[in-house]
Amino acid sequence: MKIVPLFILMLVSGAASFCYCHSARIIDTLSGPVQGFFTYLHEDPVEVFLGIPFAEPPIGNLRFQKPKRVKPWNGTLLATNIPPACVQYTPYPFPWADNLPGQSEDCLYLNIYVPTDRKKGSKLAVLFWIYGGGLTYGSNRMDIYDARPLAILGNVIVVTINYRLGAFGFLTSNTEDAPGNVGKNN
Repeated sequence: MKIVPLFILMLVSGAASFCYCHSARIIDTLSGPVQGFFTYLHEDPVEVFLGIPFAEPPIGNLRFQKPKRVKPWNGTLLATNIPPACVQYTPYPFPWADNLPGQSEDCLYLNIYVPTDRKKGSKLAVLFWIYGGGLTYGSNRMDIYDARPLAILGNVIVVTINYRLGAFGFLTSNTEDAPGNVGKNN
């Protein structure tokens, strides 16, 4: 009976050490300042910026239009939350991944992963990752696309994006209302 409380203590302390993170530096961008956080993959630190908007939300009159540049924001954007996946229909989802909760039409966000164990002032390559899925399925919020291993093992900065999928990204009426292929322009 005494082993059960010890087991629970081990689980709680393990979860706490996995979730340990603290604020990262503030980066100035053309749209405004952004602050991410530090996290770890095993014992390797990674600076992470999640959910940085790169276009105005494609909703309302912008639904089937080419993306519009995001307007500058006031204050510091806390880039600490995984952005929503773009709306999609998944009749045959990956068997090892959930069915992407948190979908939204407001989904044009990018994530940035920066390895922090490098020489000060060193220049790193940038890997711009676009997930697959046949233009109908996927998201940078899926666990299988966690870019921390790429950033650490490859010693590169990794940028992942979401783009509009299915009809929201590729429907066309050959008119100005829905010119088509807007997902490719994200």
